[in-house]
Amino acid sequence: MKKNLTEIVSENLLIVFFLLMILPFLILFFFNHPSADDWGLSQNPKIQGFFQTQIHYYTGWTGKYFSNLVLSFNPLYFNSLYGYKILTLLLMILFIYILFTFISKVTVNNLKTKEKFLITLAILFIYLYSMPSIAQSFYWLTASVVYQFGIMLIMIFLILYMRINKEKDSTYKLFLTIISILILIAIAGCSEMSMVTGILMISLLNIFDFLRNKKIKAMLILFTLISAIASYILISAPGNRVRGSLYPNSHQLILSLKITSTTITEYLFYWILYSPLLFVTLLIIPILYKIVISFRNTPLSFSINPLYTFLIYIIFLFILFFAPVWSLGLTPFNRTVNIIYFVFLIGWFYNIIVLLFYFSKKFNFNTGKIPGYVYTIALIIVVIFLFKKNNVRMAYADLLRGGAIAYNKELNERYDYIFKNPNDSLVVPSLKNLPRTIYFIDITDDPTTEFNIMYAHYFNKRYITVAKTDTLIKE
Repeated sequence: MKKNLTEIVSENLLIVFFLLMILPFLILFFFNHPSADDWGLSQNPKIQGFFQTQIHYYTGWTGKYFSNLVLSFNPLYFNSLYGYKILTLLLMILFIYILFTFISKVTVNNLKTKEKFLITLAILFIYLYSMPSIAQSFYWLTASVVYQFGIMLIMIFLILYMRINKEKDSTYKLFLTIISILILIAIAGCSEMSMVTGILMISLLNIFDFLRNKKIKAMLILFTLISAIASYILISAPGNRVRGSLYPNSHQLILSLKITSTTITEYLFYWILYSPLLFVTLLIIPILYKIVISFRNTPLSFSINPLYTFLIYIIFLFILFFAPVWSLGLTPFNRTVNIIYFVFLIGWFYNIIVLLFYFSKKFNFNTGKIPGYVYTIALIIVVIFLFKKNNVRMAYADLLRGGAIAYNKELNERYDYIFKNPNDSLVVPSLKNLPRTIYFIDITDDPTTEFNIMYAHYFNKRYITVAKTDTLIKE
């Protein structure tokens, strides 16, 4: 179906608009700096040795075997502060590329590259706009590897799974299966959240396969078994009990159900009604409708009763919220909700396509019936949403008001002072500029805290503290 000039201009305009919304987040990486666990995760392998460090974490703090392993060799291990900026930037670029590839595989060859790119940008924009904690997403390397990289691995697994199902070469199919198994092990080892998401993903694949073929493939049974074993390795870590002792209200069913119900209601209300999600969805409806048309004769792709998919969607989200609440006995940390929010967005757009499929079949609906001015109004409303408090506005403010530049300058001057000062015990000025987009936490005036100890070890000092602590640690 050929597009008219108005449609081409509209698509180009949307691409430019979404790129402008994402651009400040990419620029901010040049002013990004390590914090919190970044120092310890890079210094412990130097102090204890690589293997002893993995044992130490597994037995004394957390079962996240894969993310611990990866973070043990972060750029700070090689004394590269600039490498930290580069790696965090590359992880976000990789995230965008994997999301684009995932969308490309799901839509097969039914959309043009520009249309796939537009969907990618739309999802990325709304993800960044309402993400609970930007600072604890891509900018803090520890959270990026533990949580965002877990999401990436899940998308990579699904990409490989779709490829395996179409592959004819048995040797290459075996190779892809082995890679998929390794990725499943890594998914469970990133974090409890990626583990739970991975288990739910495998469960849905089993259900889908059974509905389509009236049996479950041996490959899926193998994947289920691998996920179960990897999950057990993470859950059974002695370190989890040590960390869990810090949360006395954990593992209380009634309390967890109450907190989960309240939390999911508040977040869904905010994500749907207090963000431009509805209007961004409307803007890309014509492209989503093209997917509906192309899959019209494909059974069980999108031709499912919307009530069923919506019910599964809500159950899926409830479980994802319940898992951290059960572990903590309190509202999930923002870095954890970041993962849930991304899953929410993927499920949202899937359900929109299912609804379009249903209305197209039931009421002969097509996007041609929507007047052009509706899209113009939708874009105007999205722009209006930018004036309320949101991450995009915050990112531009941190750049244009100079907060990120000043923050970067302060820390570079601090590093320079520490490197040049021959004393082994230093007191440095506390930070005056704290850009909310990229700042997480700083060292304190207490030299005995873990972060201060590892910070001092990185700079080969006995201890380093700040003159005074002006800020509270944020979860």
